[in-house]
Formats: sequence, C-alpha cells, structure tokens
Amino acid sequence: MASWSTADWTALVECGVRRSFRPGQHLLRQGEEGSWVAALLHGRVRVTYAAAPGQEILLAVRGPGDLLGEFGYGDREPRSASALALEPCVASLVTDQRFTAWLTTRRIRAHLDRYVLAKTREAADLAWRLTRCRPAQRLAALVLTIVAADGARSGPATVPMSQAELAEAIGVARSSVTPILADWKARGLVAIERSHMTVLSLDALRRERTAPDM
Repeated sequence: MASWSTADWTALVECGVRRSFRPGQHLLRQGEEGSWVAALLHGRVRVTYAAAPGQEILLAVRGPGDLLGEFGYGDREPRSASALALEPCVASLVTDQRFTAWLTTRRIRAHLDRYVLAKTREAADLAWRLTRCRPAQRLAALVLTIVAADGARSGPATVPMSQAELAEAIGVARSSVTPILADWKARGLVAIERSHMTVLSLDALRRERTAPDM
C-alpha cells in the first residue's frame, strides 16, 4: 500500500541503521516506548494487538516499502501494537530525530498523514472481515492480505504461516481451517506444505472471499 517516491524512500533508508530479523522475532512490542521508526526493506510482518495474554487480534500484514512505528512517532505514546516477522526481514531503523528531519527536508508530512489514514482504514476493514465473516471468507481475506503485502513478489505467491498460525490469526480452531484448506487444495487453489502455503489461483481466492452464505 506504500507509495513513497524512490528518492524519498532511499533518503529515509539511508538515515537509519539496517537490522535483520528472524521469522517470529519482534520488530516492535506493544506497550514499549519507541524512539524510532522502522522502514521495512525485505520480508513481511504481521501486526497484532493484544487486549490480554492469549487474546490477540491481527490488525495488518506489512511488507517492503511500509513503515512500522510511525503511530508512536506521532504522539510519543507507547507502541499500540506488536510487529513480528513472518519470514526473514530487513528494516532500516530511523531515530525520531532523523525521521523528523526527513519529513521536513523532503516536505512530505502531508503524504505521511495520508499514509497513516490509509493504514487505519485498511486495518478496520481487515478486522471486520476476520471477525464477522464465515471462516472460509476470513481465511481467504487473510491469505490475500498476506500475498498483497509482498509487493516486490516475482515468484510464486507464498504464505509463510502454518495451518495453526492461520487458524489463530482468524480466531478459529485449527480443526475449522483444515477442511477449508483441504477443499482448496483439492480444487487446485493452493499447494500446502508444513510451514507455508503457495497460492495457485488468486482469482479463485478472491471469489472465496466474497462468496455468499450457503
């Protein structure tokens, strides 16, 4: 969803320090005080909010070209969500001071405001889909969101999550997800491995996402 110009993005990345993250590693932790913004260069992350231990909701999936932690930059409050790597990731960590200088020098504060508003709307739409739709629709919406986050994708559309992780993300038991994935596999929509899934037909999954109740 990010739409920074190449020159603006390059200038931001050069302001920070690059760091690599392993799958499952936190880039941000909810509740922690943050003094930097992460510019995501490679890999996808899931953004989650936890009301209590074991009670977590997926807010978004972010990919290359996205920012993480800019909400905390705006109001200096503790992190409002956590961000965990779905796959090997690389991000440039930019201090608040340098981030402010970047916004001022490049004259793109208005662009950042539009970007934040777009993220808010996207999170609201995904949260609605993942809590109000049937499990098959929820799963299709999640898979399409994960694939879309990999904006630089040149190979197969992959989803680096296990069946258990997918079930947890949409708030259902794994036993609810297994027959859906089995049906999709039988119909040639996906290929399933132990720790990831490859999407073979994005158009078919888009139809699954909007399929009417039976």
